[in-house]
Amino acid sequence: MNHKSVAVAILVSVVIIGLLTPTLQTWGQTIGAEITQILPTELKGVVGQAGGLIGSIDTRNGKYQVYFGSILVAEGTAQDYGVNVAYGIPETPAGEYTITLRDAQANANATKTFTVNTAYYIQSVVPTAPEQLQEGSAVVFNVTITGGRPNTANRANITVTLPAPLSTNYSRLITLPTSSQKGTTTAQVTFPDEAFQPAGSLTDYAGFYKVYFNLTESLASGQFQVGFTDLNQYHRGQTVKIRAIGYQSNDTATVTIKNMESGATMRNVDVTPTNAGIVAIDWIVPSNAAIGSYEVNVTAHNKPKLVPDLQVIDVPGYPVKIQALDLSGVAVPLLVIEALDTITNKTYVGTSGTDGKANFNLESGQHTLTAFWNDLKVGEISITVVEEGEFELSCELTNLKITVKDRNGLMIPSASLSILYEYVTTKESQQRSGNVFGQTDISGTYTLNSTPPGISYSINASIYGIVFNSGNDTVSNLPVKPVSEVTILCPARTLTFNVLDYNRNPIPNARLALLEVTAGIFYGSTTDSNGAVTVEATFGKYRTRVYTGSVLLNETVIEAFTNKQVEIQCVLFSLQVTVKVGDYFGQPIPNANVRIIGPGGTAQSEKTGADGTAVFSGVTGGDMQIVAYLAEGDDYYEARNIHVESPTTIQVRMGRYIALGSFLIQTSQFMTFIVVLPAVAVFVFWEVFRRRKATSQKNRATIENADSK
Repeated sequence: MNHKSVAVAILVSVVIIGLLTPTLQTWGQTIGAEITQILPTELKGVVGQAGGLIGSIDTRNGKYQVYFGSILVAEGTAQDYGVNVAYGIPETPAGEYTITLRDAQANANATKTFTVNTAYYIQSVVPTAPEQLQEGSAVVFNVTITGGRPNTANRANITVTLPAPLSTNYSRLITLPTSSQKGTTTAQVTFPDEAFQPAGSLTDYAGFYKVYFNLTESLASGQFQVGFTDLNQYHRGQTVKIRAIGYQSNDTATVTIKNMESGATMRNVDVTPTNAGIVAIDWIVPSNAAIGSYEVNVTAHNKPKLVPDLQVIDVPGYPVKIQALDLSGVAVPLLVIEALDTITNKTYVGTSGTDGKANFNLESGQHTLTAFWNDLKVGEISITVVEEGEFELSCELTNLKITVKDRNGLMIPSASLSILYEYVTTKESQQRSGNVFGQTDISGTYTLNSTPPGISYSINASIYGIVFNSGNDTVSNLPVKPVSEVTILCPARTLTFNVLDYNRNPIPNARLALLEVTAGIFYGSTTDSNGAVTVEATFGKYRTRVYTGSVLLNETVIEAFTNKQVEIQCVLFSLQVTVKVGDYFGQPIPNANVRIIGPGGTAQSEKTGADGTAVFSGVTGGDMQIVAYLAEGDDYYEARNIHVESPTTIQVRMGRYIALGSFLIQTSQFMTFIVVLPAVAVFVFWEVFRRRKATSQKNRATIENADSK
């Protein structure tokens, strides 16, 4: 390749890297701000409507701003790169606007176009419930335009339609004030009024009136209700003020009030209208009025009104909360509570929630509250309701605290409890039963909250799926107090251990350590001269370890569910270990010292016999070290680390020595001898050969000289 080609290749590489660098920098990031969605999704709406924006910006957790046209409508901090924000469409004239999402740090924008439409509203100004408009009252309408043209005069045709079957229309043309720079204008119109055509607009009829903003164009509509009572709901003892108009003064009208549920007539009276044609009468809601709806009807005898005066009023009761509490003052959920209205003999039913509260609507007067636990009566009180309020209902429910422990007072955690209860229901006198399952905590206790004291309980306690308190499981007549305590004793089982070595001989003075797997109860004991020991262990499952000194001989798990005899064979104890010590070639080395250092640090020493073997008896198996050496103080030894679990023979080679008969020589000396001896033999052979050859040549020369003479 020539120099010109190299230069071109370098130039092309530089250009490619320059083009790729901006792309590489943006990998894993959003490229610029982005608007994913605008709400409303139709990208059009009216002033005041709920709107929103979903999108992203380039700066992680960066500041963002949202503009509606030039109006800042939202700002905040992105979640990672995401933006999700709600706002209201601001007050602006109708038209197209740019919604901008701005990344404040990167100064990057994303935009969408949104259209604001003109909106028309007509709303009736009516009293706050339970007050209502009465016949003959005037009503005010708020007439509003948003998103209109700025600084423009607007006109509206307001139409009111009387209740059916009349459905008469009254209309009035109004001019609204000049709209603001933001295209908003509003005006108020009163009905009835002389300006409405045809003449004679009125609100003399009970029912629903409809109101329109430009009826023919259906720009906006609404309605309002007129009645002939001052309120639409009452409580016992309150006065219902009836004022119905439009009757003949020389006629008679009958006022009838009926309970819509029962059909019972609460009031039926004839009333003579005033000179102005008004039927006016007061009715005090009686103390025995039941919660519900009541129909009020005013009927003329001779000339009925074109729209009958018929209205419904309600006796709703006061919102009342009943707080159910057990004997310890703790809220009780899921209790059925009955509230008996002692005047009407009507019962209302509710259930306490997780906060122990049941919600009722009760009218003023005396009420009897009764609480039921699974149809068993557990509490009753009488209350007087005069207004909205809250009452406490104390229930005969105790907290049954169950403690499981052994005979020594040690607590048993994680014990499973199956609690069967039986009782007779209060109303039907039926036999009932139920089950609750629980488990003792780390302190060995379990509490069954808010349970009746006067019923029978059977408690089966178990661990590892085995019941241990059969015959001692019935509890009855719990005391009526906040906490009732029951103790369940976990029994003991007799475990007789026989500890044997590898050869099945007893191991005396072996130490046993028993640890209950779940409860952590510990027992320690030592075998007698016969290798036996008896332990009274609490019902359970035990990790059992056998030690001699500090050496662990055996570990196993023993189930102490019944009295039993347990044989534990420690195959690591009292083993025979044979060590064979050999030389470099494996030939036995007699009279060598051998030491075994066991897992507990104990050491045994023996000398090898004529066959190079040392026998060790009573060895404790496990990890051990074997050391072989010729004499005390010798700087040369051979050591092996081994694991022994059964009788075994170990070969140890002392590679420094070679046995020659009854003598030991160092391997290096022997090797030297082996190397030097052949060399000497070769040298001697060569020297002999050389001398013989020289002698032969000399003799030949002598003979040749003699022949020449």
